[in-house]
Amino acid sequence: MDNGFSQKLEFTIATKDDLSILNGLYADMDNKPLMAEEKILSIWNQIQQVPDYSIYLAYLENKAIGTFSLLFMPTMMHRDIHKSAILDSVVIHSEYRGQGWGTKMIKKALQISADAGCYKVSLSSNLKRARTHNFYKSLGFKQHGWSFSYQSQSLNN
Repeated sequence: MDNGFSQKLEFTIATKDDLSILNGLYADMDNKPLMAEEKILSIWNQIQQVPDYSIYLAYLENKAIGTFSLLFMPTMMHRDIHKSAILDSVVIHSEYRGQGWGTKMIKKALQISADAGCYKVSLSSNLKRARTHNFYKSLGFKQHGWSFSYQSQSLNN
């Protein structure tokens, strides 16, 4: 999808100084309130302990309009290629959706993953997000098997 603009997205890896920007983007995703600063800082500190996990910010004219996370994981399943990526926490600010910026952002995530030597990029999406599923399919993603999740009872309390 072409947004008709000659503007270019710039990408950076998020730092601790970007937490308020990330908090705003995540809240905008589902029209939810911001997380408390202490909570987002605690989560950030946990993420920093995970090797090969990065959060990227997409900037348009010095304004953060999107974000995604990539986790690179080694695997022994394949003889020649031994790394895959998980694409997660994909957000385009609501004011910029439907203009082609998400496509540019996902293509950047795929490029970063390929450059890192990943043989595949996986993501999951809530079943109720049919429009999002069509978006990913338009970019070449295919449904592959089934995705299962287990939610701990301790997280529900």
